[in-house]
Amino acid sequence: MNSVNFRRVVAFGLLTATTALVGFSVAQAQELVLGVIGNSKDMVQPYSPTDSVSADSMYDQLYDGLTSHDSKGGVVMRLAESMTPNAAMDVWTVKLRPNVKRHDGKPFTADDVIASIRYMLDKANHFVVSSQIDFVDPAKIRKVDDLTVEFTLNRPFGLFANAFADDHFRMRAIAADGSVVGTGPFTLDSFTPGQETRMTRFEDYWGEKPGFDKLRIIGFRDQQAVTNALRGGQIDIAYSVPYTDVPALTKDPKLKTVMSGTTTYPMLAVRVDTEPFKDPRVLEALKLVVDRQQIVDNAFSGYATIANDYLGNNTACPVPSVAQRVQDIAKAKQLLAEAGKANLRLEVVTDGAYSGMMEMAQLFAQQAAQAGITVKVRRLDPATFLNRWREWPFLVSLASGPYETGTLAALLPDQGENATHFDDAEYNDLAKRLESTSDLAAQCKLVTQMQEVEYKRSGHIVPAYPENITVYRDTVSGLKPDFYGRTPIQYAGVTVKK
Repeated sequence: MNSVNFRRVVAFGLLTATTALVGFSVAQAQELVLGVIGNSKDMVQPYSPTDSVSADSMYDQLYDGLTSHDSKGGVVMRLAESMTPNAAMDVWTVKLRPNVKRHDGKPFTADDVIASIRYMLDKANHFVVSSQIDFVDPAKIRKVDDLTVEFTLNRPFGLFANAFADDHFRMRAIAADGSVVGTGPFTLDSFTPGQETRMTRFEDYWGEKPGFDKLRIIGFRDQQAVTNALRGGQIDIAYSVPYTDVPALTKDPKLKTVMSGTTTYPMLAVRVDTEPFKDPRVLEALKLVVDRQQIVDNAFSGYATIANDYLGNNTACPVPSVAQRVQDIAKAKQLLAEAGKANLRLEVVTDGAYSGMMEMAQLFAQQAAQAGITVKVRRLDPATFLNRWREWPFLVSLASGPYETGTLAALLPDQGENATHFDDAEYNDLAKRLESTSDLAAQCKLVTQMQEVEYKRSGHIVPAYPENITVYRDTVSGLKPDFYGRTPIQYAGVTVKK
């Protein structure tokens, strides 16, 4: 990974005397403080080889994408003003929004887009999700003019705007001094990986600005530390809190909550290319030991709905017509005996960075014990866990984003997010067809078929779809529900009064 310096911005205040008799007054800067699980491997460069809550919280303030998703899940233009394909959908023309300034004061142009995407796709940079845009040929990205870029693709691709709406594909630029600069609502003041980030509002931001001047992101070791900091007034917003703490937190008159459905949720994942999980009988047994209602009630304190072992809650398409899996210990024991895997011993790893992860894993271990399976739950620090993301045989993974991009990244071969190493010929063919059509009805039919394949053969054990719950202090106003779980980190129109 090439090292890139970041830009420090120092704000100077001017004291203005109103009259000799009255003296002078200075408006006090309002600072919002966010608490997250910190990762010591975070970097300012947005194309990191690992992904974390703390990094994403920072990137959302410093950088913008060409497109994005609105709070209800729709694709909207951001730095791009339009994206237009040819009839074959293998050439796309992107028009950029005019008058967008970078943090160094220069205009954001086609050159910045081309440099960003070529950096993402350069294998030497180890950008973990670059395979999600492998339809782009970096050598065939052409600057038409300062605000127009033409992409000639490796293959027809109807989901071009959807793919770039993924939050990983933010644009950045390189300033004259070699530092990384963005176009986002905040500029960077200081950064200590895993511990603290300080930012100042960018007054020349092209979009709706936050209603406060300063932002500080504090990294904590675990969820309970974040909760304690919120209760004690050290932070204003908790990125997430344990679901088991929510009932007590809602009774505090100084705390408020925003609840919304979300596409981001934890799940169990096994590597289907390794023993014992490559045996479909073992895989089915692991899915049959799960008491989903108990996980909804205890891991998520009732703030969830029962799921069914496919990645859902992230599409408006019809759900597949498959039977709801329920706990069946006798059948699970039978399958394990047939596979010669009675008295199975397993270890599941997690960083516990999201609410419900540890609780879900611990409940699964208790439930699996009923079928004679011994499961050890091991918690790791985020850096250690994420550095071996695709190596762990059994882990607590995370679903995120819409089906047509986020889910495909988690299930197609050679994708950086495919922790299960799932490689299914039928699924791959359906995905290829999905990517090559822009017909919404056809897309939905394919998505439903793909979820059926997941249900039968994927390495994901998905017990529940939890709600996203953001808890914050009553000094903060303007936070909004968001389908992608971004309520605690999106600050357009948000104000702070302390």
